Amino acid sequence: MLFACIHLPDFPVQAALRADASVQVSFQNNAVAVLDGPESLLKVFSCNEPARCAGIAIGMTKLQAETCPAVVLLKRIAEQEEAAQAALLECVYDFSPRVESTCPGTVIVDLTGAGRLFGSPHGMGQQIAARATACGFTGNVGIAGNPDVSLHAARGFAGITVIAEGEEAQRLASLPVEVLQPSPEMLDTLDSWGIRTFKALAGLPSIPLTQRLGQPGLHLQRLAGGAVRRELVLTEPATSFQESVELEEAVDLLEPLGFVLNRLLGELMTRLQARSLATDHVQVDLGLEVHRDRQIQAELPSDREASPKASSHQRALKMPVPTQDAKVLLKLLQLDMAAHPPPAPVKKIMVEVFPARVRLTQAGLFQPLAPEPAKLEITLARLRAAVGEQENVANHPRKPKPGFPETPAQARVGFPLVMDSHRPDSFQVLPSSAEETGNSNDRETRGREEAGEGLPAPQFVLRWFRPPLAAQVEVECGPPGNETSHSRGKPAAVIFNGMKAKVIQACGPWRSSGSWWDQAGQWQREEWDVALNLNGASGLYRIFRDARSEAWFVEGMYD
Repeated sequence: MLFACIHLPDFPVQAALRADASVQVSFQNNAVAVLDGPESLLKVFSCNEPARCAGIAIGMTKLQAETCPAVVLLKRIAEQEEAAQAALLECVYDFSPRVESTCPGTVIVDLTGAGRLFGSPHGMGQQIAARATACGFTGNVGIAGNPDVSLHAARGFAGITVIAEGEEAQRLASLPVEVLQPSPEMLDTLDSWGIRTFKALAGLPSIPLTQRLGQPGLHLQRLAGGAVRRELVLTEPATSFQESVELEEAVDLLEPLGFVLNRLLGELMTRLQARSLATDHVQVDLGLEVHRDRQIQAELPSDREASPKASSHQRALKMPVPTQDAKVLLKLLQLDMAAHPPPAPVKKIMVEVFPARVRLTQAGLFQPLAPEPAKLEITLARLRAAVGEQENVANHPRKPKPGFPETPAQARVGFPLVMDSHRPDSFQVLPSSAEETGNSNDRETRGREEAGEGLPAPQFVLRWFRPPLAAQVEVECGPPGNETSHSRGKPAAVIFNGMKAKVIQACGPWRSSGSWWDQAGQWQREEWDVALNLNGASGLYRIFRDARSEAWFVEGMYD
């Protein structure tokens, strides 16, 4: 059996320093104290060793602590400590899935059988300490044959401590009894007896000790001798990963906001990589600084009802392929924030990523190289920022394909999908999210099927004009006695783009209609393929007449 414990001294201080990037101080070299309590009576809750040397003590008021000019004062935030504890757990999940979250700032991991992967116990301790340092922590590591001995070694000794089997009582003998964290009453009793070390407590007779202190006193004596054996209380792995920060001053520019997002995303990606995971869904919740008593604009009743929601700004980012690249996510969030900026200065930032398995793909030897999914997503985001996300299709609605929701607007950037309709040029643009488009292999297969791969190549390719060009068409007279609009003669000349072209030859008409049940989406048209003479050059075009508006259009040209 082999267990390792990593303990972070003065954990509230380390959690506050990790979350506040604006404080450029070191945990080991600078004096830092954390305040807690109501705003009117803030007191020192925790401090590091340099702060204790400077005269800071637990329980001091804020005014008393401010008398030490070299001490940095930070406010305690519970969310920051929870995020730091979760990050500490992710540090040791890379070594074993059997992990116990003993208390804030202390984690025990079962390393039984891990020697073949990570080497000697001292080497494993060095790797655990290096992993914690990479996450921004400064901790002590204790390794022993049972969990409690490793816990007390990490609490009592600095650096990396390895205790061999059978040497527990000897190695722990010099530690003070405060490391056992007894109750204040029991600690006063032991101090009155002159018991101040593990060795002195372990040397007391068990029966008289039990008569005076009860079973808790006997349990402390067994802990001091390293004789307690227990099972770990395993911690369930996190299903989501969150990092948050509360800023001292509100930020109203995107550039400093991106700096904070970069640090939060980097910490989240480090935690995901430790678990061999990636993410395809990022959610950002921005807490806004809103002073409603300073607003002079008159609010409508509907605005007053929605006022609680105006204090936050949420944005979600979905990727078609999971990624571990923090730079890609940062660029996508910056483009999204530029398109949808927060309506007020940002006071608090919370970033949550949802884990997903890393998707590994192998390119084929006989297939052309495709762009990386992350780079393609950035390109699509830049296109959306340049041309807009959606266009209004009220004037030319299309019936959506079954399985896709009907929306009043259509995306401008995405993947085109041909609709199951006989209407010419009927298609839909789908976003690149995995929930709606599926993976790239499905799109590629569907594209090959729709393109008719394996069929003979067409002789002509029609280049569509979007939107179609308005035109005027001169037609020949129809047969005598029949003056209906559907029996007009062939087109004789076409006028479009300020030019008049004579029709050399015309084929048609081909009449089609559809959506007769929908008054807004009903369509009826008459198509012709015509060869035109344009300034001595000939070209083949497709023209059509809208039977409802009696207007002519040039739909495209053949190559």
